[in-house]
Amino acid sequence: MLKLSQIIYIAGILFFFSVRILAQELSACLNDKPDLAQQPVAVNWPQNHVKQPLDHKYWLSIKALSQPQWQDAVWVDIRTGAVEQETGLKMLAVPLSRLSSADFLADKTVILVGTGFDELQINQTIKNLRKKGFNHVYALSGGFFVWEKVQNHNKPNLQEISALEFLSGGQSIQWQVISIGLNSSQLNTLPEQPAKQFSLAQISSPELKQYISQGDNRNDAFICYVLVSPDEHTLRLLQRQMSFAENDHIVWLQGGLAAYQQYIQQQNNLMNHAGQSLSRPCRITI
Repeated sequence: MLKLSQIIYIAGILFFFSVRILAQELSACLNDKPDLAQQPVAVNWPQNHVKQPLDHKYWLSIKALSQPQWQDAVWVDIRTGAVEQETGLKMLAVPLSRLSSADFLADKTVILVGTGFDELQINQTIKNLRKKGFNHVYALSGGFFVWEKVQNHNKPNLQEISALEFLSGGQSIQWQVISIGLNSSQLNTLPEQPAKQFSLAQISSPELKQYISQGDNRNDAFICYVLVSPDEHTLRLLQRQMSFAENDHIVWLQGGLAAYQQYIQQQNNLMNHAGQSLSRPCRITI
């Protein structure tokens, strides 16, 4: 049986090593790298200065698809996470990545319906499907953006597109960007340079409508103009001042440039920190 002095000696050694380990962990924690997700990184601002061409023989307008020869076509919702929905059409839900294995569609006339801002991916998918023998695959130009607009035609026109839609759609859609109240440094972060720039002091609904009426009306894109304000607050003020109910080819950038910049910074953070472990929180439990 251990003597009291031996017990005290062993307890002292255990206490010494426990304190030493705790001190080492605390030091390592305090000197650990901060949360990578919160660290500023060199932001790479994407560019869409050159629009990517589409194979126009693959694309049909919603007006063209209202003709009798398309009444037996199979409509397919290819949006990510799409499920059977009440859209006014009997529409299948097949993700874009799985279409090539949907052999039951090979001998049918198929109309693909995306978001409206995923044209490049759809265009390439149709090209691949045609090579596999899907000879009658087409896509609705403007996707659900256009379809829902037709369904809700009598509602006030306050169309907005997200930062992701602005970036991805700008790769192929022949729209024009109009900036309102952006300075030179802000303009440099846009994926494409504006066709027209207005200051907040000079802009009003008549000036903007006059510019648009004098613009190139030959553009057959489902969105012709994207209006970009500095931030959410300015966006709401401008929307209250301006109405474009008679023109359904105009959209606002949701949240303004600030929301777009935040989205790009988040995407850059994710890419730059991919595969890196996050720092652990410093906690001491007694």
